[in-house]
Formats: sequence, C-alpha cells, structure tokens
Amino acid sequence: MPTHPGSTGRQDGPTQPNYEQTPPGYAQMPPGYAPASPGYAPMPGPERNGLGLAALILGIVGLLFCLVPLTGFIGLILGVTGLALGLAGLSRVRKGQASNKKTAVSGVVLSVLAVVGGIIGIVIVFTAVDQLGDDLNDISNDLDSYTECIDRADTPAEMSACN
Repeated sequence: MPTHPGSTGRQDGPTQPNYEQTPPGYAQMPPGYAPASPGYAPMPGPERNGLGLAALILGIVGLLFCLVPLTGFIGLILGVTGLALGLAGLSRVRKGQASNKKTAVSGVVLSVLAVVGGIIGIVIVFTAVDQLGDDLNDISNDLDSYTECIDRADTPAEMSACN
C-alpha cells in the first residue's frame, strides 16, 4: 500500500530525499539551495554598544543645557553620567562585549565637554549672583547715605546738594 502519492509502495527506502547529512537540531537545506562555500563570510550584524550610545546622547543633551548658564548644573550632571557610561562602553569594547568603539569615544568626548561647560556655567551663575549681591549692597549704602543727607538738610538748596 503506497504511503505517498507517486511512491512505489516499497518501505525499504527513505520516503523523503536526504539533501545532505546534517546533525540533529539543525535545519536541512531545501532543494535548489547549495551549501555555503568555504570562503563565504556572513555579513556582520549591526554594531552594538548601548552604553556608548547612551553616553553620546547624554553628552549631546548635556552640551545643550550648558548653552544656558542657568542650566549648567544639569549639563554637569548629564556630562558626569555620560562620562561614566562612555568609559563603561569603552571597557566593554576592550572585552569584546560591544562592537562600536567610535560611539563610546564620541560619547566620552562630548560628555567631557558637557562637564567642562557645566562647570563654566556654574561659575558664571555664581559670579553673577555674587556681583548682584555686591551691587545691591552698594545701592543700599548709597540710599542710606542719601536718606541721611536729606534728613540733615534744612533748606531746599542743601537737599538738592545731596547726591
């Protein structure tokens, strides 16, 4: 009794063609496909370095925050975080666990620039606040001396002499 249409009914041979001997657990090549030649190298997968990419993004965003001196502290925080991630990404590249060294290096460079920009922004803000405090003290002292001069003046001519 035939098991498949077109078969001879003999049970002594295989019912499916054997394309090539493959170890168990591996798929067989379908008909019409030749096995890979010995010189064939598979296409490399996409480059991967998640820590380096995170460092690159944090470095860019940190630099953007450094453009505004009031937000320099955010740029500093993002730069330090990006620097740590970038150095970890470079470490993973050296160990062979990641493949995109350029991304990690770019992340480290931009993160260092964000740290420097953040420090400069913080210095600018604190210098401006300190100068504002000094200017307000000078204005207060000038106002006090003007008020005392007006209080001591008896005539309008003496009052106009107060500056």
